[in-house]
Amino acid sequence: MKHIHIQFLLGKCDLSAAPPSWLSTNGTGIIDWATAGRPVNGTNFCIQGDRKQKVVQVAYHIKLDNNELEPVNSQHAKSSNQNGCVNNDTRIVYCFPLCFNETLQYMVIESALKSKEPAEVALDIQQTTQLDWAITVLQVDYNDPKTHLNASVFLEPDSWCSVYVGIKPTLGFDYLYEIQLGRIIDS
Repeated sequence: MKHIHIQFLLGKCDLSAAPPSWLSTNGTGIIDWATAGRPVNGTNFCIQGDRKQKVVQVAYHIKLDNNELEPVNSQHAKSSNQNGCVNNDTRIVYCFPLCFNETLQYMVIESALKSKEPAEVALDIQQTTQLDWAITVLQVDYNDPKTHLNASVFLEPDSWCSVYVGIKPTLGFDYLYEIQLGRIIDS
């Protein structure tokens, strides 16, 4: 019997490449995004999207200490008033973490509270955490009923951290981020 290799590509990322530690996020209703930490033109961290269509796809080839882990799917839709994060700042109206490193989670949220600009948040996370990880900040349109995020994650504190956080600043309009940090495989 002949073995057929099916290749799933996102930019230069081949999501069928070994080891099987790929995570991906597909989003609709994404107003803007930014990355930091690692270049997105390699083969282990890729992003593509269309800001006019408000869609984005992100892929991470995660470096795991435990290769037995299975990815978990997480879906986010419209937010409600709930804060499940370690940071209890009163400006946070919604927060859902899939980040079991509480110190890292706190630093990510503090960066999100500083700016409505995804690029500024991504850069601040990189500078604050001093990690050599891939960082993606997705600005989510929670006024769009079609907004939807589908993300696979590893519940591994030394390889992955994501936080979905809605913020009501003292001045200005509310904003909502999906922030993802992953320790990716070196090319």
